[in-house]
Amino acid sequence: MKFSALVPGAAAVVLLFAGCGKEVKKHRERTTRVEVSTLQQRTFREEIPLQGTVMPVEYATISAKISGTLEVFRVDEGDIRTAGDVLFGIDHHVLKNQVVVKEDEIKVKDAALQSAKLALKNNEIVCSQAKHDYERALTLRESKAISQASFENIETAYKKAQTEVQSAQAAILNASSQLKQAQSNLAIAKKNLDDSVIRAPFDCVIVDKFVEENEFVTVGQDILKLENHQRLEVICHISAVYYDQVTPGKTKVEFFRQDGRSAGFAAVTYKSPAIDPDSRTFKLKITVPEEIQLVSGMLCEIKLILQEKTAYGLPSDAILLRANDRRLAYTVNSDNRAESVDVQCGISSGGYTEIINYPAIAGKRFVVSGQTFINNGALLTIIKSGENK
Repeated sequence: MKFSALVPGAAAVVLLFAGCGKEVKKHRERTTRVEVSTLQQRTFREEIPLQGTVMPVEYATISAKISGTLEVFRVDEGDIRTAGDVLFGIDHHVLKNQVVVKEDEIKVKDAALQSAKLALKNNEIVCSQAKHDYERALTLRESKAISQASFENIETAYKKAQTEVQSAQAAILNASSQLKQAQSNLAIAKKNLDDSVIRAPFDCVIVDKFVEENEFVTVGQDILKLENHQRLEVICHISAVYYDQVTPGKTKVEFFRQDGRSAGFAAVTYKSPAIDPDSRTFKLKITVPEEIQLVSGMLCEIKLILQEKTAYGLPSDAILLRANDRRLAYTVNSDNRAESVDVQCGISSGGYTEIINYPAIAGKRFVVSGQTFINNGALLTIIKSGENK
């Protein structure tokens, strides 16, 4: 009975020692799968997306310079004309006849002037002879060799000759004045004739046509609207904050097609000399390169490039924002564990951010995917590694 009572205790001892012989399972540390890359060399741009209106550099609304009937008007909307081509004519034949009449009038007035000049010469000859006779009569009167009546007749003839000379001189002044008036009338007639035919001031396309042929038009009435579609510019307005950062001829602009693809580059050609006090904006103009196909009046997507440089950076998503505007990124140490480093950020463009303190952290491997799930010291499993480009 005693023996049997001891058996269970022995069994317990045997079981205890048997249990101590089993291997204890260890807890496995959790790892995070991440992608890493070194700092990438890229071109960074500080740029502002803008919308501008495409406008022609050369445009004009042509109006009538004289009143009359449109005798020649052989253009339609959409027609293309080169500089110097005739656009329309107003009473051209009537005005041409007026020029001929004024030219003939000048001939008549000039003939009258020449006649007056000849009359003056004749009167001067007569006056000279009368003067000579008068001076001789004075001598004769002193010696009492001539009667008083004869002397008075000679004196009267001399005075009359002087009057005739003065009258001839006045006739010349009058004829000269009339000739000048006729010449002025001819100049006006010629100008009216020139104004009756309007030519294209530059290479253009007819955009609008406001009247029809054989209509009567008055001075100042709009006839045509012209635009030069070979020379276009984009006009836009931008915040005054950027006024000092824009330099005409230097600041670049990138054009974009309607599908979002780049269409080409150009430089700012004009910056308004003042800022609008109401909107706090200023005007920019950019001449459109010939290879970029745009249409007058349309909206154009552009980017104003304030700064462009080559530097090293990281994908913007790899940079995390912490308190006090602190920015950090995670690197991978030799034990494949995460270590945070402070980064100083510059320009962000194209999904990348410039790292200003690049020299201090060059060569490190940065976590560029999966960084939001890790902390300092976290064990990492690298699933993809990028190389410096």
